[in-house]
Amino acid sequence: MPDAGSFERFTAVARAAVEDEARAHADDRWWILEPLLVTERTEVRVLPLARADTHALRVLRDPGLAELPHALGARRAAVALHADLEIEGEPVAAIVLVVLGGIAQAYEYARVERTALGTPRLGPWEPSDVIESDVAAALARALAL
Repeated sequence: MPDAGSFERFTAVARAAVEDEARAHADDRWWILEPLLVTERTEVRVLPLARADTHALRVLRDPGLAELPHALGARRAAVALHADLEIEGEPVAAIVLVVLGGIAQAYEYARVERTALGTPRLGPWEPSDVIESDVAAALARALAL
């Protein structure tokens, strides 16, 4: 995939990668997003987080997600993972998307809603006030599996 251009465009590309996965599993009642890594060097790449190089995985196991693009030699990086969030006092299954650029960062989530048949579908993307250390801890748990 070619260079995304701007931070906003890269964020849209990262969202689209998650949405593509959700569509591919629209009939899977038990779908849980395998954590994804989206990077932009000269072009945008999307891969399962488990296939990232060992240096990137080491950075993700430590606090300080802002270092990820630098550790990957990338202009921008994004990580998406399935998580249970507390929203308005209620536990909610969601996809958390962390987008990291040189100086910009965005944390967003999309609720994993259920159709009448019980199959998953993503709700709209919303800004998130999750704390970086919480996301880092969730990533560390996902990588330990």
